[in-house]
Amino acid sequence: MNEQDSVKMTPLDQMIAEDQLQILKAAIPYASPNVQSMLSVFAKVLELQRTIQLFSHSQEISMMSEREATAANPMEMLQSISQFASGEMKENLNHVMTAFSAVQVFQMYQEEGQTPEMEKEEEPNG
Repeated sequence: MNEQDSVKMTPLDQMIAEDQLQILKAAIPYASPNVQSMLSVFAKVLELQRTIQLFSHSQEISMMSEREATAANPMEMLQSISQFASGEMKENLNHVMTAFSAVQVFQMYQEEGQTPEMEKEEEPNG
């Protein structure tokens, strides 16, 4: 697998990732099949515990997410999500972004075409 094929860590994964957990997950393929199963479940339990701790003890994260949620636009969200997709899903997201861009251009064109003089002309004379 080359660097382009690898999937980036999401912001949540980056917040909960700890070196010990990453080492544990990296060692799983080298364990026997019985141990692989147990270590995989253990790693996921540790991730869940870390996630619960992170969100239950941090007001800053919830305040930051509320502030960012109001400031973000759909195109930014789609671009961010597409970084973590691959294959058909990435292609579908690219199609959605292209369509979204086309709609935005169309809306801008309509807004620019509607000048105040045109609005006055459209009003019925009374």
